[in-house]
Amino acid sequence: MPSRRWYFAALLLALTGAAGAAIFLWARLPSLDADMVRMVAPGEMAMDLQPGSYTIFHEYRSVVKGQFYESNDVSGLRVGISAAAGEAVTLTGATDARYTMNGHSGVSVAAFEINIPGRYILNAAYRDRKGPEAVLAVGQGVVGRIFGLVLGTIAIAFTGIGAGIAVASVTYVKRRRAREATR
Repeated sequence: MPSRRWYFAALLLALTGAAGAAIFLWARLPSLDADMVRMVAPGEMAMDLQPGSYTIFHEYRSVVKGQFYESNDVSGLRVGISAAAGEAVTLTGATDARYTMNGHSGVSVAAFEINIPGRYILNAAYRDRKGPEAVLAVGQGVVGRIFGLVLGTIAIAFTGIGAGIAVASVTYVKRRRAREATR
């Protein structure tokens, strides 16, 4: 008959999985938005960009240069990207992504591709009205990093917890069979 200590081992496996997931999340969360470039709209900002996919986020709660911004209604805010020479960059719909981290809460609003490295201008202005100041954040691969963080955290947690459940289940079945065999 297996020892009851196997139940303790199962509990340790489950706790290790949960702790591992928490450590994985805690270690990566602060740097998730480290390379994002932020601007207060309306306005414009120059950015040096490398080839790749980028996402523009509206940060409805944010801090820029020590100042807190909150803007829920940015209807009519037009956003554009252009190369320093003036050629417009095509904006597309972005994968729906939301985040709250490091004092910033945002939602994706547009995406674009850069093929040639260089200086690009992000501009934003309200079309037909004077609107509130809003923070726009631009990041490369942010949505992928968010999904990777979520999936990695879940995988680590489920691996440890699943292993704990498996050990506890096998221990229970073997102990039950051993008790039945002695009757």
